[in-house]
Amino acid sequence: MKSSIVKEAERLYRSGNTQEALRYYATCLWRGEEQSTELLSAWLGDRSLVSKAGEQAVCAFIASVLFTIDRCEEPLREQLWVLCHNTFDGITECEDRQDTSDRYVVECNLYRHQKNPERALDVIRKGLARGGTTSRYTFAGLTYLDLEQEEEAEKYIALGHQSDPGNAAAYNDLGDYYFNRSRWQKAGECYYKVLESQDYNDCSWAEPSWIFCCFMADANPYELERLAMCAAADINNDRARQLCERAAFELLTPNVDYLSFSTESIINGVRSMRKSNNTSGVVSCGTTCQESASSVNAMRLALEQICGRPASFVISSGKAQDPPLDETVDEEGLVLWDYHDINNPIAVVDRPSDYVGSLVGELAETEFSLGAWYEAAKDYAAKLSPEQCNELYGVMVYPPKQTGSQIAAEDWLFRVQFAAVCILARISLHELDKICKGQLDWPIIPAFTLAAWLASRDSSHAQWAEGILNIVQSRISRNNYCFFEYAYTCAAYLLPNKDEEYYVKLWQWRHAL
Repeated sequence: MKSSIVKEAERLYRSGNTQEALRYYATCLWRGEEQSTELLSAWLGDRSLVSKAGEQAVCAFIASVLFTIDRCEEPLREQLWVLCHNTFDGITECEDRQDTSDRYVVECNLYRHQKNPERALDVIRKGLARGGTTSRYTFAGLTYLDLEQEEEAEKYIALGHQSDPGNAAAYNDLGDYYFNRSRWQKAGECYYKVLESQDYNDCSWAEPSWIFCCFMADANPYELERLAMCAAADINNDRARQLCERAAFELLTPNVDYLSFSTESIINGVRSMRKSNNTSGVVSCGTTCQESASSVNAMRLALEQICGRPASFVISSGKAQDPPLDETVDEEGLVLWDYHDINNPIAVVDRPSDYVGSLVGELAETEFSLGAWYEAAKDYAAKLSPEQCNELYGVMVYPPKQTGSQIAAEDWLFRVQFAAVCILARISLHELDKICKGQLDWPIIPAFTLAAWLASRDSSHAQWAEGILNIVQSRISRNNYCFFEYAYTCAAYLLPNKDEEYYVKLWQWRHAL
């Protein structure tokens, strides 16, 4: 049964009030007052639509319904896109307009909605060949942004702003581009351009975004207060509320308040397999540099979990890591792996007993908090004999099966290693030294993080923890191992009694990774 809105839109269309019909129906769809899209196919398929309503009204209509079309089921969405293009093909003459109803701007935006920025750029270039307008400059910039051509994007967005200084909305898009890449200074500069324009609608997004970028630059608590005041001043500003929540999260310490899992290339590859439900069990991947032994092990465990059986995979690395992953700092450094070649490390520790594995697994399945785990680890350590303590190293290679949780295998391995390190530290803090002097692998992360956390709780540990972190810093590549480097910056930030510049530098380093 047709709604009253559809009936009224049809009445207007049939009575010759075509422009009013298009405007009325598009407005109702935009506001969510009407859900039915039945008239889109009929009207966009009308070959005489342009002659009935005029080129400007038709372009404005298509511009208004693009987001509605995006929400349609794929077959209908594809059909409506085709009808839009057919309508543009039927436009033989058009006016040059400054606003977003310009024919070339709307057709460019149509291609952008279709995720075809190359064709979008071709269209907007045709428009620019006729003459530069505010909207053409702006959408050329946005299209270059889709293509990740930053310099061209900035140039055209600036031209659009120069053409109409009161319209800086595109700088929100440019700011979002840099924001999503954690380039806080560039993002902040873009949002500030919007604030200078003093357009309320655009500023409601730009103001909290700019303040958040200022906060991310140096973690100044004053910026947090400003962000909170911004959110409180407009309780309907979802952007401000979301950024307040994110700022609160950013103040948490990774690997202390929550676990920050591996971002190594093959681990990201496994996550993509899991997301796409690829259960072929055959994987081949090439990497620019050697992967850590635990990431190779985690990949094997994850593939078996995904496929339900042992899986075959081949890694081909372009070069060995420097410093070498198989080397230790000295003789007491922990050795878990034998590197026959750079892609196939073989474990040199024995499998742990089910008893030891179950103890570590029990701790690993609890909700993570480094303080809570370290406290609980005291009781677990008391349940182990001196002989069984060495089995904790085996758990780092051969993680126990999960009993009640459904954690991805690549993340489960890291949790198990964290739990094992906490228990080892309860046996002797010297175990942390041995791990950090050992082969460069995932277990060093819980080891140096725990050392730094202990120093933050008791400054008498500060010199010892700083010595461990200095060893680690000298061993981590700044070119290939962001996972280790990120964990290092988070841990080093915990060291007590440093000057403000030290903490700001580490904060900026962490958020640049």
